[in-house]
Amino acid sequence: MEENKLIENKKDKTLVMIIAGLSIVLVVLFIFFLVEKSNNRKHVAAIHQEKELLEQELTDLSSNYDNLKTTNDTLNEKLSAEQEKIATLLDEMKKFRDNSYAEINRYKKEIGTLKTVLRSYVVQIDSLNQLNQKLTAENTQVKQQISWVRERNNKLEKEQKNMKEVIARAGALTAENFVVVPINKKGKETSWKKCFQLRADFVIPKNITAKRGPRMIYLRITRPDSKVIAFSDKSFFKYQNASLTYSAKREIEYEGERLDPVSIYWPNDGSLVKGKYTAELFSDNENIGSTEFFLK
Repeated sequence: MEENKLIENKKDKTLVMIIAGLSIVLVVLFIFFLVEKSNNRKHVAAIHQEKELLEQELTDLSSNYDNLKTTNDTLNEKLSAEQEKIATLLDEMKKFRDNSYAEINRYKKEIGTLKTVLRSYVVQIDSLNQLNQKLTAENTQVKQQISWVRERNNKLEKEQKNMKEVIARAGALTAENFVVVPINKKGKETSWKKCFQLRADFVIPKNITAKRGPRMIYLRITRPDSKVIAFSDKSFFKYQNASLTYSAKREIEYEGERLDPVSIYWPNDGSLVKGKYTAELFSDNENIGSTEFFLK
């Protein structure tokens, strides 16, 4: 009996020891589980924080790419391609479950590549901008030179035109001692009522710069009522891009020497009235003389 009791006591002690051992193992396992769970939470939180930082880096990187401006179409296409890469990477990160440092490291590597590419584009664009500024400055300088040359040419053309006008005026005929008188059939001066003709007398002075040869001189007489006395319905001549009516004309032969006197006659057609008249002489597109006279 006592022996059986001893055996049962030993069994009880062994069972207690086993149970105690198992309890200790369970406690250790539970503590390990809690520690592992805590570490896993810290691990996930760290990955999540890394992920948020990387997402912010990608957002900033995309903004930096947006701020790059260039007029180079090829470079713009490359910048657009890099922005598409950033957008794709952001979409991937939104689907990422915060459970892999390997993925985080991969994203870091790709972001690093994007930053390196960005720096290379910044250098290229800066070089292009400096080149554009240089070309713009050179273009401005060329424009200023062209403007100066154009202004100089215009000035020379104006001076040349003025010189031609001076030469033309110097070579034009002039009329001196210009008078108009009414005469009778005997060529004697008379009143306007007995006037048979109007005679315009003038002198062409010497002019060695004037061209030689035949010259047509037109006489234009204007009545007191501002009506021009016309030789006929077709008596017109060109003056300063306009057609003017003439009263009479005469062709002379000019050789540069003084012609004295020269007379042009207008036959009275009955259109004369009493009052003050104006008479003008024209030749070679120039007004070479004018005078006033009275018919009483």
